[in-house]
Amino acid sequence: MKLQQLRYIVEVANHGLNLSATAESLYTSQPGISKQVRMLEDELGIQIFERSGKHLTRITPIGQEVIKVATDVLEKVATIKTMARAHIHPEQGQLTVAATHLQARYILPDLIKGFVARFPKVTLTLMQGDAATCCSALQSGSAHLMLLDDIEDHHDEGLLILPSFRWQRGLVVPVGHPVAARSPSSLADLGNVALISDGRSLAPTSAHEEHRIVCLASDSDVLKTYVRQGMGFGIMAMMARETGRDDDLVMKALPDLPAGMAAIGLRRGAFVPAYLYDFIARLVPTLSHERLDEYLAAPNQREWQALLATLPER
Repeated sequence: MKLQQLRYIVEVANHGLNLSATAESLYTSQPGISKQVRMLEDELGIQIFERSGKHLTRITPIGQEVIKVATDVLEKVATIKTMARAHIHPEQGQLTVAATHLQARYILPDLIKGFVARFPKVTLTLMQGDAATCCSALQSGSAHLMLLDDIEDHHDEGLLILPSFRWQRGLVVPVGHPVAARSPSSLADLGNVALISDGRSLAPTSAHEEHRIVCLASDSDVLKTYVRQGMGFGIMAMMARETGRDDDLVMKALPDLPAGMAAIGLRRGAFVPAYLYDFIARLVPTLSHERLDEYLAAPNQREWQALLATLPER
């Protein structure tokens, strides 16, 4: 049994049993993959894939189990290589961060600037997407770290999800609007007005049914554009109003808007190099190297409750 054979069966599964696409992704030949898969099946005495002529049609039940273990083996091999590289060159490596728009746009710029200055030889890649996209990237190993707007956005036993900071939502209105000079205590104080939401802050099915939600904006930048067009008041993260850039907009705190709790995510069992510890410490200063290791080893997802009392607010 060879690691190459394990890699082939995993990639065949990842490419929907398409041998041509698998061969292209691995820069090898389709007959070569077929031969190695057959050799592995013969050695094990089992059938991993069912076939119809030259085509693979489905993965057998035992094949599913073998591929699952093979995936774990390949991940551990990759971890060993990463550990060795980190030992020889602790300030070199690759770091891929999967983040939502809110995190990538308003949290990470200053953090990344400081990180790159500290680790100039680390290649940093930022992947932006929604919570599901970020989680998928982390699960597949395409990303080393995930940043979500809400800790409840996803749960997976194979992932460690930790709170990173609290953030507040607010009402954004144009400068000069009568509401800008008031201090409303709730959405009810606004009367029957049109609202623009980012989709997380106020959904059409929320309790505030007396308000018309005229638009669900994809992100805060789009939301602010529509507020400027006079389409309605915006509900968004208060951190998304930028001094200088958004001086034509006023942000009002409303106590009845739900607060958010952002989160970071790591894969359990994955190796954490020194530069990733540093990156996480910049996000969550109260999360020490030792405490993070404890959380990674803890089977209980809620072991992080002690962190809540020390979280920063943005």
